[in-house]
Amino acid sequence: MKESENLSANPKGKEREVVAVTELISYESISSFKNDVVPFLEYHEAENSLILGLLLNVKKEITPRLMAAIKEEGKPVLVLFQTIPRHIVLSKPGDIKAEKAAQLMLDTLDEIPGLVGEKEFTSQLAEQIEKANGRNSKVNMQQRIYQLRELEKLPRDSGRLVKVDRRDLDLVIQFVYQFGQETGETMNMAESEEKAREFLRMETLYGWEVGGRLISVANIARPTRTNATVNFVYTPPDERKKGYATDCVAALTRLLLNKGYLSTTLYTDLDNPTSNKIYMEIGYKPIMDSIVILFD
Repeated sequence: MKESENLSANPKGKEREVVAVTELISYESISSFKNDVVPFLEYHEAENSLILGLLLNVKKEITPRLMAAIKEEGKPVLVLFQTIPRHIVLSKPGDIKAEKAAQLMLDTLDEIPGLVGEKEFTSQLAEQIEKANGRNSKVNMQQRIYQLRELEKLPRDSGRLVKVDRRDLDLVIQFVYQFGQETGETMNMAESEEKAREFLRMETLYGWEVGGRLISVANIARPTRTNATVNFVYTPPDERKKGYATDCVAALTRLLLNKGYLSTTLYTDLDNPTSNKIYMEIGYKPIMDSIVILFD
């Protein structure tokens, strides 16, 4: 969709006023989409770690539900990417107002199930969508994105970091199931097993081993050009408050920095003050608040 050019009469001696072209472009080709939007996303690589990581690491068997960009004079100012039914992931916005973005999305997209993005802009966007079509929205999660460039707290000698392998499958299934129960992303045991097997197949899951037992785990996700994300940090309840999660995340972060990544990022639930505290002790700094909003 394009804003119309001002075609009113041109008084003698005055230049015609030209209105900037703002449009929402949808893509069919993932390669064309990447070529157009990755440089924009990499300008704020850490803040865009979710959408950029998803795009760069999308599985070949997955066809994205939505690949789109709002452009101002041909340059991206907001990128939209959707691979799952629940929500559209948004980039950190450029120079665009939420009201204009909402208008373009409502005029162009068939469905807007939910949104994930920078808190202030995404909240305003959801408000505009509510006003336009009468749909109700609810905040599903308040998040904070942290970035670490230099490790400030080394892991203790309480255990050692190990790559989780197939010998730990049964335990990982339990961890995945319990993690889902605690975070509200509930999975049955069959789904938990599928997710556990995926972790092991990708060889991205690491654990903190104490006395030969796997006590805490953390996963490497969504690597981008200079950044990698740490997610799925889980310690069973009876082993918490002993510093094991801190040790696990610190050791995995050190591993990633040693591999050559310039920074690491992670998302936290703002309703969990404990996790936010331990990550900051390691050296993670808050860089952006994010929000998950779903529509009825």
